[in-house]
Amino acid sequence: MRRALFVILASVALSASAERKADIQISVAEMVGYGIFETRSSARHTGFSRSKMAADVVSGIRFTDFTNEIPGVLGTNFGFQYIINTTPRGQKLRLKSVIRFPEPGLQQPGGRLYKESIEYKQVTIGARDLHGYGFDEPWEIVPGDWVFEVWYKDARLIRKTFSVLPPATGDSEQQ
Repeated sequence: MRRALFVILASVALSASAERKADIQISVAEMVGYGIFETRSSARHTGFSRSKMAADVVSGIRFTDFTNEIPGVLGTNFGFQYIINTTPRGQKLRLKSVIRFPEPGLQQPGGRLYKESIEYKQVTIGARDLHGYGFDEPWEIVPGDWVFEVWYKDARLIRKTFSVLPPATGDSEQQ
């Protein structure tokens, strides 16, 4: 496997919360892994609701395939791992993680249609964090381009597109 390293520069000054009264200059958002990954453990953090998608807490992340093409198979986890490299190391930042789904979106049976998933989370400057998705239900597998983004305030730090492939048909599995 080839290990890819992407460095995305964000050159705009971004101010921290009023309590700190310090400016944070994010100089590098570094993608340190991407593609299909496995986890040591996974637990449901929040479930699906009318306004939010389910979210899992995972640990022991290991990328098994560095790829932009994702098979439409239940149990597949994909995304990217990144580090915000700036100062002061160890300080927490509130980031917005966005996943934009291909048309027509993800249609929960008898429920809501999801066009995107937005999650706000605290990350630590200098520590690895994951922006990922896992296919837990058949209705989540929508072929097409899935766009993953990480934002700090009004600045997009990272953007990565994955192409989800259609699920295999029963005919091809019987051969």
